[in-house]
Parts: sequence; structure tokens; C-alpha cells
Amino acid sequence: MEVPYRRTKVMIKTIPKGTLLFRYTTTPENDLRGIPIDEGRCVTPNFNVFFHPNPFIGYHLYEDYRKEIGDTVYIYVLTHDIKVLWLLEPSKYSRMTRKKKTFIKECSRVPKGCMPRSGNSYDPCMSNTMIKKYPDVVGMIALAPGDNKLIRKAEKRGISQKVKSYFHKARDSFGIHEVPELILHPFVKRPSTDMIIHEQDKLENNYKLLKKMKYSEELHSFMKKAVYDPKTYFYTYKSSASTSESEAP
Repeated sequence: MEVPYRRTKVMIKTIPKGTLLFRYTTTPENDLRGIPIDEGRCVTPNFNVFFHPNPFIGYHLYEDYRKEIGDTVYIYVLTHDIKVLWLLEPSKYSRMTRKKKTFIKECSRVPKGCMPRSGNSYDPCMSNTMIKKYPDVVGMIALAPGDNKLIRKAEKRGISQKVKSYFHKARDSFGIHEVPELILHPFVKRPSTDMIIHEQDKLENNYKLLKKMKYSEELHSFMKKAVYDPKTYFYTYKSSASTSESEAP
């Protein structure tokens, strides 16, 4: 579907409940509750968490950043259907649209609010107008230009065909052809102002932790229980019962 934004229309797509999200991190609580600050934890309107559609690409893509991201993949699952900006074909917009200062802009150009530092210029953030007009649009799916070089470097190091079979590539209007990533705000309704989260606060998140696993052959066994969705480039879990709270570590 498309929604109006000033003199144009932007594509919105629904990503279904049960979709699996994969992320390497050493600070998993930040993904759910924000960045620690003196007053508690900070979550801004443009708080972004980046997820891959499979558990393998992040490991190979960020090999040179192993100390920062660790070797444990955190597997999250969407708790309900979500709406995101679609920045892949057939949309005429892409992640590079952030340079045009329209409905998305460089994260370095949005207020840092309660965050310890400003965002990165290479990351996309939503405009204030977009957030206020469509608070239920909680993320975007896009291609990262910088990942092209990183994946080529990883391929030279060696990636098995077994692993690469999970690399489903998309295209965007900028001409990039790579595996997309899903950029999500952690909360069901994106706030229009900064939020300070305290330990006792109960939050309604877009996703929850399903499992955490080291990079190993066990990941292949896990992925046998997942079904690829060509409409989203992500995977869903076969058994809805698997997403119960009792399964989470």
C-alpha cells in the first residue's frame, strides 16, 4: 500500500507476526529497553535496531567487528504484524533517499535527544513529520550501500554454499542488489518525544527474544524449522507454539 507524504506517496508494507529477526550484539537488553543513561534508559523517536533475515550474514559481514558484536546471535520474533517503510523495488525510494532530507534523513541530522551521542550519517531516520503522521509505521526495510563492500570481502574469505543459500537478495531504486535489513523501533507505537525507561516499566515491544545461539552447526538445525517468505525476504517460524514465553532463554 502507499500513504501520502507532502507531494509524494511512500510504500508501506506489513511484516507478519512470527517473522524471525537475527542480530549479533553484546548488549541485548538495549534492543528491548534502550541505551543506559544516568536517569535510566533512553529511547528516542528514531531509536533504530538493525536486524538481518538470517543468522549467518551478520557473522560474515561484520567479521572485522567481532569484538564489538560478539559471536552470539540473538533470535527475536515479531509479536504482531507491523508496518514498515518499503525502500526496495518497486518503490522509487531507497535508503539513499536520506540524503534528500525528505520523509527519511541522515540520522546525524535528527536531534540526539537523551542519547549519549548523535546518530550516524550513513543510517536512515524518519522525519518528525513522518513520525507524527504515521506513528504506527515502526521501521523500514532497506539495503545498506556499505554492506556491498563488506560482503565481497567476506566472500573472498570464504562463505559456504550452504550458508549462502539463505542469502536472498533484493534490489532498490539506487541499483543495489544485496540482502536487505529490517530497521525497527522497539516499541509498538513509535513515540514522538524522548522516553526515559526505568527498570520497573512494563513495555510493549514489537518483538521478543526467542533464542540466543553461538555461531555453530546448530543454527542450520534451527533454520530447518523456518519458512522463507519471498514477500518480505525474511523467515517465519513453522510452529506458533515455538514463540511462547517458555521457549525464551
